[in-house]
Amino acid sequence: MKFIHPLFMLFLLATLFKIHHFGKQTLMINPKSPEASQRDTLRQQHRKFGMIVTGLMFLGLLGGIIGVVQFMKIDAIFLKTYGHGFAGAIVLGLMLANIFVGNSIKTLVKDKSRANLLKFHFSLFYTTLICSAYSLISGLVVLFKGPMN
Repeated sequence: MKFIHPLFMLFLLATLFKIHHFGKQTLMINPKSPEASQRDTLRQQHRKFGMIVTGLMFLGLLGGIIGVVQFMKIDAIFLKTYGHGFAGAIVLGLMLANIFVGNSIKTLVKDKSRANLLKFHFSLFYTTLICSAYSLISGLVVLFKGPMN
C-alpha cells in the first residue's frame, strides 16, 4: 500500500516529458505553414496534459501526506522526510507557475517578449524536473531508510 504514492508520482513525472514533447513539437511548426492546424492541436494537448498532471499532482501530494501519516506513522511529515514533503509542495507550485506562464505566452504581441517568456517557461520546466528529482531521491530514502530521527 505504501508504494501507491511513489508509483503514481513516477507516472506523473514520466508524463512531464510527454508534456514537454508536445510543447517542443508545437514550437517546431511554423504558424504560417500548412501544418498550422496541427500546431493548435498540439498546443491544446500540451495545455490539457499540463492541467491534468497538475491536478493529479495535487491529489498525489494529499495522498502522500495521508500515506506518510497512516502507513508510515510519521507525525511531522514535512520535517522528518528529508525535505520530501517540501519538495512535493514546491513541484506543485512550479507546475502552477508553468500553467500561468504558459497561458501568458500566447497573449504577448512582441516577438522578443514572447521569446523571453518562453525561455522562462522552459527554465521553470527544468527547475520542476530538478525539484522532482530531489523529491524522488528523498522519497526513496524515506521509503527504504525510514524517517529522520
